[in-house]
Amino acid sequence: MGLLKKRCKTYGCRNFHHNVSGYCDECTTKYNAAHPRKDIERPSASKRGYDWRWRKYARDYLREHPTCAICGAPATCVDHKDMTADMMMDAYGSFDYNPSHYQALCASCNARKGAREDKAMRAGYERDKAAMSGVFSAPEGEGEKNQSPSTTALGSVSPTHKGND
Repeated sequence: MGLLKKRCKTYGCRNFHHNVSGYCDECTTKYNAAHPRKDIERPSASKRGYDWRWRKYARDYLREHPTCAICGAPATCVDHKDMTADMMMDAYGSFDYNPSHYQALCASCNARKGAREDKAMRAGYERDKAAMSGVFSAPEGEGEKNQSPSTTALGSVSPTHKGND
């Protein structure tokens, strides 16, 4: 006894399939070509700084702040209030666990804030970062400070510290 084939869920498609998704292979291929996934190159959560320390901090923060800072509904996530997570990682190398940098939000308020404010904040940050990259570059001739030690007149390397020789 074989599996029953079902009709594709795409409007107007007459193909049959065995797929769990409800769509035939042809419609799935068309959809994937028209809607490429944006998060394929995105690093994992732990590589973005959301490790066990963050999970513990977020759990404790939500215990202390159980309601959404915007609408008052039960809070489900901890939001980076004044800078996005990748900006904080660039600035500090890890998350700063100062409670003044965070706020408790419900899922819908967090999604709205992310769509509205975080994109604008990130665009400004990238613009400022690009503008500042020229300011901190080493002036002409300053790169010699980090070169290997010069040789003495006899050809040996000049000592940088006294040894127990």
